[in-house]
Amino acid sequence: MEITEFRGEYAFLSNFYKSPVLYDGIAYPCVECAFQAQKCTDRDGRYNYSLENNPVRAKMMGKKEKLPDDWDVRSVEIMEDLIRDKFSNPILADALRKTGDAVIVEGNRWHDNKWGKCSCDRCRDKESLNLMGKLLMKIRNELNVVAAGEEFFTGPFKFDKLFQPLRDAMSVNTTRSKSIRMTSAN
Repeated sequence: MEITEFRGEYAFLSNFYKSPVLYDGIAYPCVECAFQAQKCTDRDGRYNYSLENNPVRAKMMGKKEKLPDDWDVRSVEIMEDLIRDKFSNPILADALRKTGDAVIVEGNRWHDNKWGKCSCDRCRDKESLNLMGKLLMKIRNELNVVAAGEEFFTGPFKFDKLFQPLRDAMSVNTTRSKSIRMTSAN
């Protein structure tokens, strides 16, 4: 299966989806507002994006910013941090996990082949990096590993039961050691 649109049941995958995120001590209404804010070199400028509730307007504001010299590298790291924060929300994390092993592609028609895959006639044959899809799949895999670990410790196989005999033995030895020390001290 392949998810190629962040609409309908998959709208929650979009950076425009209203889900508060925290970045560098500032709360933003969605990932897009937070991401665009990071183009600003000063904290006051970033704070303005936290007040913008419309991700389309935030994106337009971001296009007017002079990009930092290292933006190409930093932008991917920033996006990963923001996406990870977004999916720390248990409801969204569960929704992402429920996409199973689907390939996630941020399909678009606005010529974005860095973060997604444009399907317009002009871009159809161009190579796509689909960085957004790759980040979402990476975080989904991490969430699945965490969930598998939680199931191991809390599921039908009780981890505590495995070590109970060892704890019992240690408790007996500790009690025995105390009584031996007390006896030899007298």
